[in-house]
Amino acid sequence: MRRKISLFLLALSFFTILLSSHVSAEIDGISDEKLNKVNTYVKEQFQNAGIVGGSYAIVSNNQVIAANGVGYRDIKLEKKAMAETIYPIASVTKSLTATAILQLQEQGKLKVNDRVQKYLPWFTYKDKEKSKEVTIQHLLTHSAGVDRFEADGAIFTDEKKNRNSLENSIRALRTVDMTSNPGKEGQYCNSCFNTLGLLIEEVTGMSYYDYMKTNVFEPLGLEHTAFGEDLKTMESKDIAKEYSWFFGFRNTNLLNYQTFGKSQDPEGGIYTNSLDLAKFVSATLGDETFSLLNQDTLALSYEGVVPTEHKSWQYTNGGFEVGMLSDQRVLYKGGDGIGSSSVVMMLPEENIGVVLLIGESNSEPKQDIAKGMLQILIGGEPTISEFPPPLFKMAGIFMLVVTIICTIILAILGWSFYKRITRENHSIKIRWWRICLMILLLIGWLLIGYLLLFIKITQIGFNGYPYDIAIGLIVIEITLLIGLIYNVCLLLFVKRRFKRWIAL
Repeated sequence: MRRKISLFLLALSFFTILLSSHVSAEIDGISDEKLNKVNTYVKEQFQNAGIVGGSYAIVSNNQVIAANGVGYRDIKLEKKAMAETIYPIASVTKSLTATAILQLQEQGKLKVNDRVQKYLPWFTYKDKEKSKEVTIQHLLTHSAGVDRFEADGAIFTDEKKNRNSLENSIRALRTVDMTSNPGKEGQYCNSCFNTLGLLIEEVTGMSYYDYMKTNVFEPLGLEHTAFGEDLKTMESKDIAKEYSWFFGFRNTNLLNYQTFGKSQDPEGGIYTNSLDLAKFVSATLGDETFSLLNQDTLALSYEGVVPTEHKSWQYTNGGFEVGMLSDQRVLYKGGDGIGSSSVVMMLPEENIGVVLLIGESNSEPKQDIAKGMLQILIGGEPTISEFPPPLFKMAGIFMLVVTIICTIILAILGWSFYKRITRENHSIKIRWWRICLMILLLIGWLLIGYLLLFIKITQIGFNGYPYDIAIGLIVIEITLLIGLIYNVCLLLFVKRRFKRWIAL
């Protein structure tokens, strides 16, 4: 009889546990079925987009409930990507830098409404009067009033001096025009967060790196997180290859931290894995186990302050963008490195967040995939998208074609000039046509020259251009110049004059 009672009680306990687990799953709203669906969805989207590999993690109610690798971290050696694989997260770094600034506000060491010049008296853009009005909040919300490309390009005023010096790179901003009043509109601003990194150093008396390690990385238990220069000191060797593009082909010769330099670390220099980044997401959602900020400050970090360039989103004090997803508030931050892409996306009211790391320079898919993951987790249907090829891949292929065409044109011009110098003088009609062509060639040559000298589209490569694009532009410039010289010679050196010139 006792044995029957014991078996009954054991069975009752077993079914109670099962029922409890089922109820818990229903409360969380995230069943194994949903997690499996997310895993299948991410793999399919990676395949659709042709992504080499990456990883993801899912946070719910302050726990990492799923994390997986997708594809490869090294194609050549056929090494699979894992949740532990380390990737550069590029601009997602901004959110961690913003967290450090908000910590300092909680400690009473600064206020986000303080003017930057209170701590960096020498800080200025070209407009010295407007620069006085720039506040820490303007830096946090990308609303300092400067154009992204011009501000990023300031480093090229003296690249050797500025690339690895945080202070020098910020001092270089004194040549940058202000396109609007501070706080008026959002204009994505990498240099704003590098300035925040320097502010952290000024306020704390610590290096930016030491502060981040002591007050952000260590409290969160981020054992596999570091800035690029510190990667060699980490025990983990599970570091992904960084796949960028060169003339349309995958290239692993460029590393994010080496390409951008130390002066860009506060805005984009962190390397980490999905599991560590998920801890930051959990803290941002209010996990008291890994608390970096109090609840009031967290609420402040969620609030939209200035519309982004997309208008339906707003920049927040926490270094995020806030918008709506399925009638719910969603926080988002994405990053694009030289050989990686990354995203964190959260639903604060649901206490759900996702991390997505992509092991190549391919910015287009990341936001849609992260949205699709969240849609599955809250019981909806994911967004299924057709992704275009990576922008820099297509630009590289285009430049490769242009380079080949220009090389052929140069060969034809050389041969044609050799043949034409023995011909009779051209008619007036042909000369006028050739003068018009010369004008067009001159205009093209000046435009390409202006681009190369004054328009810096990135902080990388040759004078602000990825190397393949720079090579293509230089080849175009040379071809236009040779074409211009060729036509000038044909106009000036007719057969008789050319022979006289040769005789000399």
